[in-house]
Amino acid sequence: MARDILAAVQQALGDLYTLERELGRGGGARVFLAHNKAGEAVALKVLHPELAVTVAADRFLREVRLASRLDHPNIAQLLDSGERDWVVYYAMTYCPGPTLREGLTRARHLPADDVMRLARDLLSALEHAHERNIVHRDVKPENIVVSGGRTILLDFGIAKAIADSASEHLTRSGVALGTCTYMSPEQIRGLRDIDHRSDLYSLACVLFESLAGRPPFVHKVEGIVLQKHLNEAPPPVESLRLETPPALAAAIARALEKEPADRFPTAAAMLEALGAPAGAT
Repeated sequence: MARDILAAVQQALGDLYTLERELGRGGGARVFLAHNKAGEAVALKVLHPELAVTVAADRFLREVRLASRLDHPNIAQLLDSGERDWVVYYAMTYCPGPTLREGLTRARHLPADDVMRLARDLLSALEHAHERNIVHRDVKPENIVVSGGRTILLDFGIAKAIADSASEHLTRSGVALGTCTYMSPEQIRGLRDIDHRSDLYSLACVLFESLAGRPPFVHKVEGIVLQKHLNEAPPPVESLRLETPPALAAAIARALEKEPADRFPTAAAMLEALGAPAGAT
C-alpha cells in the first residue's frame, strides 16, 4: 500500500519532484523525502486522500501560502504548494534531525538546560509568526525537530488551513485540527477566534512533558484528557522535576492558565520572563 501511494504521488508530481522514501505520517498528511529539480532535499507533504476530498483545495492552499511569509531560523520554511491530479501537497524545508517526540521516547525527559533552550528557540519562532498574525494551532513534540543544533518548528499554518477550508462534517469531527494532549481549552470548546495565546498553552504542555516525562494531563481516554484541560489544575511541574529552574516553572504555570487573558499576552513577554530579551534566540 505504501509503495502504491508513493507511485501515485510520483506520477502526479514527477515533473516537480523525485520522491526518495516516505518519512512518516500524521493526522493530516503523509511526508516524503523528495528532491526538487535543482536536486535540493525537501519534505514533501501530501494530504491524506480522505482529507483532500473534504477540504476546499483552493482555499486550503491559499491559507497555507500565508505561511510563506515566515522567515526565521527556528521555523521550517514553506517552499511550494499546489494540487495535481487530486494530490494536494506542500513542500517545506527538510530538517534531517530527530523530532522531539523521538527524543522523549528515547530519554523520557530532557535536561533542564536543554528545555530552557528549547523554550527560548520556540518562543522566538512563535513571536515572529504571531507578529504576522499567523497562529500555529498544533504545537506538539511531533512538530518540533532538533536539527544542526537548532530547534525548528514545523507545519506553521497547516492546522488553520485545514480548519478554515474543511467541510462542516470535518470541522465537527476535529480531524487533524489539534492533538488532545496539547490542545488549549478554547480549542477544545471549538471557539472560532483562536489567537496566539493558544500556542503558548500548547507550548507550555510540551515544555511540561519535556521536563516531567509526562504531559500535564494524562488518561487513556482522550475525552477525559480534554475535560482535564477544561476543568482541572495541572500539577506544578517542579513537583515532578525538582531541578526545574524557578523562572521556567513559573512561566509554564502561567501559560497553562485556563483563560487566555490570564496567560502571557505575547510570546515575547513569556520569553522575557525566562530571562531572555524579546527577539533573542
